[in-house]
Amino acid sequence: MSMTKITICQQEQLDSELIKSEFNDEYPCHLYMIVRRPRVTLIPEKCEFNGINTKLTFRIQEGFEFKEKEIIMKVNEDTTGYKIKSKFPHSEFDIFCREEKILSGKSSLLYFMLLNKYVEHANAEILYIGQSFGKNGERQAPERLKKHSTLQGIYSKAIQNNPDKEIWLLLLSFERSLLTVFDGKNKSNNEKNDLSQATKIMNMFSQNELSEKEMINFTEAALIKYFQPEYNIIYKGSFPNPAHSSYRECYDLDVNSVIFELETDTIKTKLYTEKIKPVFRNYVSYKLDNKTKRKSLFQMGDDIDLSGDYFSFQLD
Repeated sequence: MSMTKITICQQEQLDSELIKSEFNDEYPCHLYMIVRRPRVTLIPEKCEFNGINTKLTFRIQEGFEFKEKEIIMKVNEDTTGYKIKSKFPHSEFDIFCREEKILSGKSSLLYFMLLNKYVEHANAEILYIGQSFGKNGERQAPERLKKHSTLQGIYSKAIQNNPDKEIWLLLLSFERSLLTVFDGKNKSNNEKNDLSQATKIMNMFSQNELSEKEMINFTEAALIKYFQPEYNIIYKGSFPNPAHSSYRECYDLDVNSVIFELETDTIKTKLYTEKIKPVFRNYVSYKLDNKTKRKSLFQMGDDIDLSGDYFSFQLD
């Protein structure tokens, strides 16, 4: 599965028009990640508006340490008379032109929006990976995730356990790719049965009998197996498992591998967990074995050993 869209937001933004416009029938929200990164707040007394020059000063918290970051920018209008107001703990702000409020928002959102390059404290640690589907398998629009019990429970717990961090949501959309390989060198004692099985597999693929929900099941499980986030329990350390009902059809179809490709350079954020180092791009292939080992569909060189559970590479 290839990621086609990714958006980072906070919980209160889920029902915003911006998020609603990002995801639709063409790009549905399939999965979400709960992540954490350092808390960012404004220092209002160190913000200045001088004509076309504006200086905003932010405080970045990492554990018990704080550091300041100035962002100086030129704007296309005279900002004389502008003021910024922010009440403690300065996680939100209002900008006034004389007495008229012209902009409000979250300090951290403003900070990361204004950054024009990657910074290490933008890295996000994945705490949980989940599906954006309802109990009956229906898609859930981003705004409905505000009532998603699992998301809400973990989100609240993460906030409580990480007072020096801010909790964010990554919303992701994926699309599938099917690769088929026939190995003419492999011989069988029952060519008639082999032909029947191959015909059945191709017919099922061509009729798209693998549901969207089942494909997302695989993608979610592979992501969890790879990253092993702190709050995931169900799939952790147990993928791939042919006994799991979510996987049975793909095993019956002789699907050789499940692959995901995840890129986050567009949001200038490297993802990581205790197991996986921070990188922009993660490419992972998991083999789905039946009783006997199959050759991997995705060998990328004779010197690469794919005899284990998975093959992966990362790009900074």
